[in-house]
Amino acid sequence: MTGEFISPQDVRWKRFLANCRHDFYHLPEYVTLCAVSEGATPVAFYAEDKHAAFLAPLLIRPIPSVLGVPEGGWCDARSPYGYSTPLLNPPQVSLDGYLEAFCLAARRRGIVTTFFRLHPLLPLDHVILGQFGRLTNRGQTVFIDLAHSVEETCFRANHRRNIRKLHSMGFTVNLDEWRLFKDFVAIYLATMLRVGASAEYLFSEEYFEDLRAALGERLHLCCVISPGGDVASAGLFVETDGIVQYHLGGTAEEHLTLAPSKLMFDFMRRWSHENNHAVLHLGGGLGGAQDQLFQFKAGFSQDRANCFTYEMVLDEEKNNFLCGLATAEGTGASGMSSDFFPAYRACRSFLTDGLSETFPQKTTAGHH
Repeated sequence: MTGEFISPQDVRWKRFLANCRHDFYHLPEYVTLCAVSEGATPVAFYAEDKHAAFLAPLLIRPIPSVLGVPEGGWCDARSPYGYSTPLLNPPQVSLDGYLEAFCLAARRRGIVTTFFRLHPLLPLDHVILGQFGRLTNRGQTVFIDLAHSVEETCFRANHRRNIRKLHSMGFTVNLDEWRLFKDFVAIYLATMLRVGASAEYLFSEEYFEDLRAALGERLHLCCVISPGGDVASAGLFVETDGIVQYHLGGTAEEHLTLAPSKLMFDFMRRWSHENNHAVLHLGGGLGGAQDQLFQFKAGFSQDRANCFTYEMVLDEEKNNFLCGLATAEGTGASGMSSDFFPAYRACRSFLTDGLSETFPQKTTAGHH
C-alpha cells in the first residue's frame, strides 16, 4: 500500500467523500478556508488499496521560528478546526496498514508531530489507533437522534416551559433569511467579547463571507426574532450526509435572561427531522468540560457521544530536540496543562495566537 499527501484540487479527495459518510469539516473547500485563516498548507493524506481507502484532512505548518530550528523543512500537522477526523471506507477494514502508510509519508514530508481531532459520531478503531499514538478522551458531546419522533425527544422540563413562554411572548424563528447575516455576525462577535473569548474566536466579517461561499447550500442561518423585530439569537448550522452540526452562535445581550436560543434549537430539531437527517449534533462544553454550557445543551437530549483527540509523534528524535530547544530558550509556558501537544508549542508566544493543541473550544461551544 502507498499513500501520499494530496491538495484540495485533487479529484480523489471529492471522489472519496462521495462514497464515504463524512461531515463538512472534511470538505476540501472548508479545509482550504481554515488554512488561509491559520497561515497553513491544506492537504489530505490519501491512501488506497483494493480493499478500502483512507483520507485524513490536515493543515501543515512550519515549526515556529522562535525555536530556532535548523533549516530543512521541519513542520507539524493538525486537523482543521472542528471534528475533522480521519475517514476509512469501508469502516470495518483494519486501520493498521493505512496508519503505517501515513507514518511513512509524514516522515518523508518532514512532519514531526500530528494532532487529530476525532469525530464523536464517526468512530475509528481505538485499539489500532492506540498502537500508533495517544488517544485522550476530551469529554462528551450532546446530540439528538432524529430516528425518534419530535414527541419522543427528551427535553428538560424547564426548556419546554421556556420555549412555550417565548412563543407566547411573540418570539419567532426564521431560517436562511440571509439579509440578517450581518446581524448574526455582529451578535456572534459581541457574544465572544462578552464572554472574554480569546482572539481565535473573533473571526473577521470576511471570514464569515468566505465560510458561506465555501459551504454553499449546506450552511443554514437560524435566527430568533424578538417581538420588537430585532435578532435576539442566531446560529449557523451545517447539514452534511445526514448530520446537522451546530457550528457557531450567539445571543444579543438585551435578551440573555430569556435564553431565546432554546427556541432556535427546538426549531432546528424539528427542521432536521422533517428533512430526514439522522442526527443533530449540538457539541459539548467549553474545552469538553461538563460546564454550564454542556448542561444547557444536555437539556435538549439524553444522547451522548465521547469525543477524543489523537496525538502522533512521527519523529521522536526531532520532537525531543524541539522540546529541548523550547526548554533551553525558556519559552515554555508556566502552568501549562501536561496534555498540551506538541509540547514544544506550549510557549508564551503561542498562547495568544489560537493554536493551542488542547481540545478545541469553538465548535463545541454554543454561546447563548
